[in-house]
Amino acid sequence: MKKYLKTLTDFLFMRTKRSKIANYSIVGLFVIYFAIICYPNFMFAYALNYKSFKVHSTQPLGDSIKKILDESERQLSTSEIYNKKIIQNIYLCNNYSLYTFLTPFSRKAFAGNFPFINNIFVANCNNDKNEAYKNDDKDHYTRQLSSLISHETTHTYIETKIGFWKNRLLSNWKKEGYCEYVGCGQMNDQEKTEELLKENANKNTPGSYYKRYYLAVNYLKTVEKMTFEEIISSKLTLDEVLKKIKD
Repeated sequence: MKKYLKTLTDFLFMRTKRSKIANYSIVGLFVIYFAIICYPNFMFAYALNYKSFKVHSTQPLGDSIKKILDESERQLSTSEIYNKKIIQNIYLCNNYSLYTFLTPFSRKAFAGNFPFINNIFVANCNNDKNEAYKNDDKDHYTRQLSSLISHETTHTYIETKIGFWKNRLLSNWKKEGYCEYVGCGQMNDQEKTEELLKENANKNTPGSYYKRYYLAVNYLKTVEKMTFEEIISSKLTLDEVLKKIKD
């Protein structure tokens, strides 16, 4: 690690004229790109302020978006960490190339969230059908846009609640599972739970992981009656919780 840091430091502080130009160019491009990520409004022609959301889209939003946001707000209000003071920025890309540019590390996901700047980018959606899509042929399925917005906004709530670094260190199954729990709601059907667990037990796609995460948090919330704080501070592993469900 020290070797890589020294190499990076040597590169950044090279004293030749050519190296300085290269260094300044790289830093300048990074600053411009970061500014675009923070303030991408100019790339989205349509906008709507509604309740706790500011929605920007590359396509006309239509009347259906308000019903979607109403449902998202209802789902979010069921969470114990619901924060009505937060106004969530949502950018509907409706274009995989634009989405990839804005969220290169989440290019195959439904959406990318940057809680520290309060921006959510959605890859592709159909407002009239309340559907969201992602650019991943190996894990191709559709989910509700309202549920996706609730899920991503809950990520913002979590980081606001526990802080940037603690959120980064929090186990994936806890934060993703809790976001799915808020977006999808409680499931008290034991037979359906076992069926979903069996279907996704040995799959290695993001969708199957998220279903296991959801089932684990749903169990802790509905059966063991754990609070959000108790779940994130618990030393339970995902496998231990899934085993409890099976037993």
